[in-house]
Amino acid sequence: MKRVLILAFSFVSYILFSYTIGVITSYSTETYSLLVDASNLINEEYSEYKDYVKFINSSSDLTCDYYVNLYLTYDSTNNLYKATYKDFDYIVSSVYSPKGYKKYSTFLEEIVYYPLEKISINKLKRRDFDNYLRLTFYPGVDEYGDFKDGKFLFITDRLGGNRNLAYIDIQNEKITLLPVWSSSEYYPRFSPDMKMLLFQGSLHGNWSIYTMPFGVSDYSKKIKKISDSNLPSYTPVWYDNDNVLYIQDTEKGNVMIMANIYNGKKQVLNVYGDMVFTPFVYDGNIYYTSLNGANFGIYKYVDGKNFKVEDSFYNEHDPVIYKNKLVFTSNRDGIYRIWMKDLDTSSVTCLTSDINYDVFYPTVSDGLLFFSVYKDGEEPDIFVKKLDF
Repeated sequence: MKRVLILAFSFVSYILFSYTIGVITSYSTETYSLLVDASNLINEEYSEYKDYVKFINSSSDLTCDYYVNLYLTYDSTNNLYKATYKDFDYIVSSVYSPKGYKKYSTFLEEIVYYPLEKISINKLKRRDFDNYLRLTFYPGVDEYGDFKDGKFLFITDRLGGNRNLAYIDIQNEKITLLPVWSSSEYYPRFSPDMKMLLFQGSLHGNWSIYTMPFGVSDYSKKIKKISDSNLPSYTPVWYDNDNVLYIQDTEKGNVMIMANIYNGKKQVLNVYGDMVFTPFVYDGNIYYTSLNGANFGIYKYVDGKNFKVEDSFYNEHDPVIYKNKLVFTSNRDGIYRIWMKDLDTSSVTCLTSDINYDVFYPTVSDGLLFFSVYKDGEEPDIFVKKLDF
């Protein structure tokens, strides 16, 4: 026991920090080295967080702002290590075998990610960060996203294998997983009234569009399939509380469809381009990515007519409108970054100029820009940037 206490107190700084996470750790002789290596990882790779994370035996060891439970176990029969985080209804396990495919370094990341995320969520709640804030640290997939009324909706594979829906309640500093078993989910969206979720899923084999209620315990029993084609459907978005937009593959390309989620009525919209992707609705107008030949650009559909919004020599994707500004992804300086076009002055500004990795899927609300960062050789994570307009 004393070894863990020494380990915990080695993190204590003489500077008063604003928020600390106590990781109450259960371990054995066989798993003590995991704890040491995980602690070293935080000290070396996440040094800006080291004074906030305390590995301890019990909550009586050290006063912290919040406590989570970590269980490190070893199965000698199968030579299998397991790390499980428990934080009320958040229960996620990771396993590692020296003879398996997973790298030991990845398993260590799976041991340290959760307290780092709890700290970042607290920073986001207080908006106590400069420039960028990394929000997710799980070494698997965390990407896409939708932000509304203080809740950030995204997809993650931290339950193992399939991508699942999850959301972060920023005010309550809580991560909730919404698994739909035997299915993978993508492109989740809150309905305008926050009562429903919309997403692309594989519940019936091919990619289809689904809705399900938000904020109820039996959500998975009330999933409703909206698309009805045997060909893939994807990138859905709400038009209003009753209607959704999505892209439907056809034998020769794809089309944009507006569908009523209650009566099933569908309408194909006459949008511009050889193929179209990622619709976004703002003030009743539909913005979308259009592929013409080999070039991607952003267009707007209004009352049956299409208008160019941003279509340069380079590629533009993922349109979002915020305060009469177009936020989008483009590779106009060699890699994909987030850009912003003022729709009044037509001036264009790069919002992620100092992130030298591909960045996609912006979502903006309440002065915050969320996006997915794809570092070389790593799975994506969610980052946040404060906007000053």
